[in-house]
Amino acid sequence: MKKLVLIICSLFLTVSVFATDVLGNQSGIWNLAGSPYNIIGEITIPTNETLQIDAGVEVIAMGNYRITALGNIEAQGVISDTIRFYGNGGLNWGGLHLEDEVTTSQFDYCRISNTDDTNDYGIQSINSPVFINYSYLDDHQKAISFSALSANDPSYMEIKNSKIAYVQKSGITITDNSNVLIDSCEVTRCAIGGSPYGAIQLSLQSNSHSCSPTITNNYIHHNDMQGITLANLFGYDNMAPLVEYNEISYNYTGIYLYVGKGTYIWNHIHHNFVENNPDSGAGVMLYGNGADAVFTYNKINNNYTGFYLANGATANLGDLENASTDDDGYNCIYDNIFYTGEEFSVYNASASNVTAENTVWDTDPPIDVSIIDGNDNPAYGIVDYEPTLSPYAPPAELIVTVSGNSVIIQIPYGTAYPTLPLNIEGCNIYRDGVLIEEGCVGLIYIDLNFPPPGEHTYGVTIVYEGGFESLITETTIYIPYVLNPPQNPNVTSSGYITWEEPEPGSTSPFLHYNIYLDGSLHGSTTDLFYQLTGLVNGQQYLVGLSAEYEAGESDILEFELPYVSSADNTIQKIELLNNYPNPFNPSTTISFTLNLEDNKKVELYIFNLKGQKIQQFSIINDQSSIVWDGTDDNNKPVSSGVYFYKLVADGKNLASKKMLLLK
Repeated sequence: MKKLVLIICSLFLTVSVFATDVLGNQSGIWNLAGSPYNIIGEITIPTNETLQIDAGVEVIAMGNYRITALGNIEAQGVISDTIRFYGNGGLNWGGLHLEDEVTTSQFDYCRISNTDDTNDYGIQSINSPVFINYSYLDDHQKAISFSALSANDPSYMEIKNSKIAYVQKSGITITDNSNVLIDSCEVTRCAIGGSPYGAIQLSLQSNSHSCSPTITNNYIHHNDMQGITLANLFGYDNMAPLVEYNEISYNYTGIYLYVGKGTYIWNHIHHNFVENNPDSGAGVMLYGNGADAVFTYNKINNNYTGFYLANGATANLGDLENASTDDDGYNCIYDNIFYTGEEFSVYNASASNVTAENTVWDTDPPIDVSIIDGNDNPAYGIVDYEPTLSPYAPPAELIVTVSGNSVIIQIPYGTAYPTLPLNIEGCNIYRDGVLIEEGCVGLIYIDLNFPPPGEHTYGVTIVYEGGFESLITETTIYIPYVLNPPQNPNVTSSGYITWEEPEPGSTSPFLHYNIYLDGSLHGSTTDLFYQLTGLVNGQQYLVGLSAEYEAGESDILEFELPYVSSADNTIQKIELLNNYPNPFNPSTTISFTLNLEDNKKVELYIFNLKGQKIQQFSIINDQSSIVWDGTDDNNKPVSSGVYFYKLVADGKNLASKKMLLLK
């Protein structure tokens, strides 16, 4: 429901030096030059005459005086220069009283305030045609009265695009008049005096007349009593308004039908209750024999009770069995939870039965739990809720693909159920249960906020005309982890393997490295080197190397172990390998290979750039590496710079390499 919140505000600048005092018969023009016009006595516009009030004029009542139009009033302000009617210093005055049954009075961009006596209205039209547009009425006992008592052919009256607020009783009262339109108005803060009046109140005083106006596109909210009240105190039959496309919320009760009827279509009725007040909270209340209305396409949620019926009342919330298609339900009634925690979709405390077929209900709790009727108390009538209406059709399927750092969602829109003539307004898109896009209207949506690796669930609902949201259609995708393999593997003919760490960017915690021999796992290590064992001279091997992460294993790098002739029994007895890391700080690992059959004395020396020996290590045959911690043979840290390490066997220099210490 689109909310219309219209507030008329402007600055009023008086261009004349002196005010104009007025009383008695008035017609002609009240212009800006004579403003303000001070009412110092009762004002009458004579029959067949017109009072024109120009934009920007102020009309100030100096006492409890009334303007009575036996002719008509044309008060046409503009958005930048409204017309003001009010009592001097907030003094109460008598308001505008219209009695001309032929000529239409007009009020555009007017603000009318301070008629706070019991019998006064801001505007009271007694069978007098009137148009009220873009106006603001505030601080009244009753703001507007449209009545046609004893009139067989009531005059047309309308109020559009206007706001009514801070009223002690009803904002708009309609008595015995069906020829009224209330359209696109905001009605709020009415019945603030504690009187049991609706913000919009309809009453019927004669069985020979009717009170069935049209109330459409209004925002009726935060009123201390009912949003709309039908007060058919005498039980006459002809009280059946058309109430459609309104938002009715945060009132004591949403709609109260006292022996009232009518047709209620496409209204959103929600959050009507006073906290912890058990007498409040009905979205719709029907009371008394003769209370019987038709409700279709309404959304009724988050009240204390969706519908409450008592004392012989009934309602048609959906009837598929009769010949008419105008009362086939399509209401959505859910989340109407009493302050004690019970959920009441329909509370039928009336002895009459209620039809409520073809309606969308809560399923948790089950429908029969949220409906109170004759199944709970034999004195109550039955609520016929079967068949139910499935929630509005979701998309038939989703196609979700991953492309680069984007997730692409293709939405093949479904259609509403064949019996549900609703337009599709868009769709809502969810990721892992969280709404990420509201009102998407395209067939393709790209989630640029790329989710982290792992399993993710995308879901789409269709939003139908009136704000109805379908069930969700979901699909699960897997965003792959980045699991980089080790880099630059190297292997010697003796089966000694070295490698470097994986490139940065892996998205899962690292565990260890896996080493494979001819397709079978040979071992695992967290080091950057590994010695294969059990090799046979003259045989060729396929070696594999991978990185293992919490989320899984990287690609396996495969390479061949150099072929070793069976005539070569030494398999390269001694070999010096690279240190890692290099550069380093504060320590590095120096690796090498030794033939276990070799009994030579092997030592590792470390020299600085000057050729001075600063550290020496003795190596045993089954050793494959040493760790140098950057200290000399006196256990003192050495400075940054280039150092050489040399492998010596039986005093013979076998190989040397260099390394860089950076601090």
